[in-house]
Amino acid sequence: MLYLMLAAVLAALSGAAHGAAPTPPPATLSGGRVGICDDVAEWPPYTYYRRENGRKTKEVRGNSLRVVEAIFARHGIRYEIQLLPWKRCLLEVAGGARFQMLLSATSNPERRAAYLFSRPYYATHYHYFYSRRAHPEGLEIRRPADLNRYTLGGIAGYAYSQLAGVDTGAMMRTVDYPALVKMLRAGRFDAFAEDIEVIEGMAKLGERDFLRGGELAHAPLPGAGENTFHMMFTRATPLGAALQALIDRELARMEKSGQLRKLLDAPMP
Repeated sequence: MLYLMLAAVLAALSGAAHGAAPTPPPATLSGGRVGICDDVAEWPPYTYYRRENGRKTKEVRGNSLRVVEAIFARHGIRYEIQLLPWKRCLLEVAGGARFQMLLSATSNPERRAAYLFSRPYYATHYHYFYSRRAHPEGLEIRRPADLNRYTLGGIAGYAYSQLAGVDTGAMMRTVDYPALVKMLRAGRFDAFAEDIEVIEGMAKLGERDFLRGGELAHAPLPGAGENTFHMMFTRATPLGAALQALIDRELARMEKSGQLRKLLDAPMP
């Protein structure tokens, strides 16, 4: 079934390269789907579970998903998505059997060796966070490496690729953002650096407004570049390379037309 999907993706690429309309996959592909996984800890506004009356449902939504839905719909490609523990998702995509891609990953040399990457398609920005109660006068941070003056927390499996000079190996890692904030408030470490867009996205979900109450202080991390994100694909089967080629072509088209920005900036429901 993967090879049938591969043939359909390549057919779509061939049509796009010659200016033709997107080519739908053959009827024999109707039962096949591309498997997508991403982080069960949620990454709003890019991937998250839809809420209903304030409660989490099983339906996955997000602006990254909007992008890949638009691409797959254009070529008649079906997919399924599941949010998994991050490390398991990475392993599943590496194996390529059930899941062949994920939606949001930063790049580093180790990942480049193990996976295929799309072109970058969105960027986030690091802020550093600390407890006003523990540090009423703030932290002395002029560059990312200054974080080494403090004990740091982080999320297990995250790369923190843009934290140049930071000893990420010394971070006290935990499973998700609620646990990270809880540990900070409990004094287990002094600070953490995370993407402000995602922290604000958590608040928009309606149940995890970490900034409410004012105890958690934050500021942009000086000297940290944009944190660029890519879709990431398996190297284990030819399908990964075909998906990479298709999605790169479509992302370039969508960026040129303005469709990509529109999808990424869509408000959370």
